[in-house]
Amino acid sequence: MKTIRITRPTGNEILAAGSGVLFSASLFSSTLGVLGWVCFVPMLLALQGKSASQSLRLGMISGTSMNLVSLYWLVGTLNRFGEIPLLPSMAAVFLFCVYSSLQFGIFTWYISRFGLCRRKSVANALMISFAWVVAEFFFPVLFPYGIGVSQGYYPKVIQVVDTLGVNFLGFLMFFANVSVFYLVDDLRRGRKPALAAPAISIAIIATVLGYGSFRINEIETFLKTEPRVKIGMVQANFDYAEKNLDNEPVITEKHREMSRRLSGADLVIWPETSVQYWFPKDKSSYRIEDQTDIVPAGHPAHFLIGGLSFTQDPILLEDGWDEEDHKKYNTTFLVDPQSDILGHYSKTRLFLLGEYFPLINEELKFLKRVFPMMGDLTPGEGLRVLEVPEKNMRIGPLICYEDIVAKISSDYVKMGANLLVNLTNDAWFGRSIAPYQHLLLSIPRAVETRRYLVRSTNSGVSAIVSPTGKIEARTGIFTTENLKGEVVLIDSLETLYSRVGDIFAWIALAATILFVVKSYLGRKYAD
Repeated sequence: MKTIRITRPTGNEILAAGSGVLFSASLFSSTLGVLGWVCFVPMLLALQGKSASQSLRLGMISGTSMNLVSLYWLVGTLNRFGEIPLLPSMAAVFLFCVYSSLQFGIFTWYISRFGLCRRKSVANALMISFAWVVAEFFFPVLFPYGIGVSQGYYPKVIQVVDTLGVNFLGFLMFFANVSVFYLVDDLRRGRKPALAAPAISIAIIATVLGYGSFRINEIETFLKTEPRVKIGMVQANFDYAEKNLDNEPVITEKHREMSRRLSGADLVIWPETSVQYWFPKDKSSYRIEDQTDIVPAGHPAHFLIGGLSFTQDPILLEDGWDEEDHKKYNTTFLVDPQSDILGHYSKTRLFLLGEYFPLINEELKFLKRVFPMMGDLTPGEGLRVLEVPEKNMRIGPLICYEDIVAKISSDYVKMGANLLVNLTNDAWFGRSIAPYQHLLLSIPRAVETRRYLVRSTNSGVSAIVSPTGKIEARTGIFTTENLKGEVVLIDSLETLYSRVGDIFAWIALAATILFVVKSYLGRKYAD
């Protein structure tokens, strides 16, 4: 019988894994966010003298450790929400983390293949940092855990994302990582340190902090002069297992009862899928069976409500009606005090497996019976700004994890939105770090667009984030409470990022391609 030998990890493997753990730790709290500026130093040290294939392996070790630490909660989610046994859940998460580690592996293969770590120079540090931006932006991942996001709790640092986005901040941070690597590697080898890159990094940090202070003061001065509207959010705290059609009367009544305590609000927000009743998309009033108002009678506010909707599919109806023969949507409804629907938006970025599976309504429909928790929703037709004209309110609704997709918020602002509202249900994360990570990932949206971001969640963390990224109010997780606050409806502020979007990532890609072409041509003519 052939035996399997388990060898001890080498020093370089430990260094690579350590970088992944440090990266993940930078996303865990405001105290640890500073690690984002140095987390890649151990990995870069491990790559010294390694071939491209060895560097690929070390990068994947780093990426796997980062994702395992960041996504530990996904095991419980698959086990509880997906009803998948514990061991298969653990295996699925591990395999997913290995796949995600290719983001790191491809990056480390590239910088080793083209010798970017061999010679310490400002030019090489720039090319390494460009390569990281390319890996972060273009590699398909479930959650965009970029190092720039780790600075969400540092207002003075995060202000720079209103220029060229989180990718630009990540570029600056990776350049700092390379600079620290240069210093540490020279010191451990007894060499005279090359100080050009570290000096530039110090200047970068000083510039970022100076810009941050200036912008915070400028934005806060502007906000003091502007009128405010009152916002109220209902956090009813229902477990994901309680949210179903049979329990709809109890859930809706709980939201109604809590909303009555928000009588002074101009806008009351109920989170994602807070109403479990399926409404036809063409309805003009938000009433159950055209009789029971969803919103509490006599409440003067407008309501933004996370619900469910459907449309009948004429093609499927040719053979007679069946309850499965309709398109289902995750929808947000804007409702006036008389329960009339002023507008609705259906989620366009659906969550793989949880909300949809490719071709689930056709070739793979049987999987819905095997895994009943697998979603079969249809994506919405496109972004829609929801308006309350008499209050000059133009809402850009973001459902579930759409608040971590920068382009959606930016597009809403281009469409005239003066308030961003995220409606989400994070109960399926369980009592883990994930609800706090979701909040952290969303903070840059407020700064990139200079709009208030209001997050209404079923179980926390609900929050009001100002255009400077400051969290003005927040709830805990798995608490039953209302959150009240005031926001400014901003029309006049326009950022560079809102105009040019993620152009910096494309600049990084162009620089990387040009470098590769230059390297190949140089070798060709040298031969």
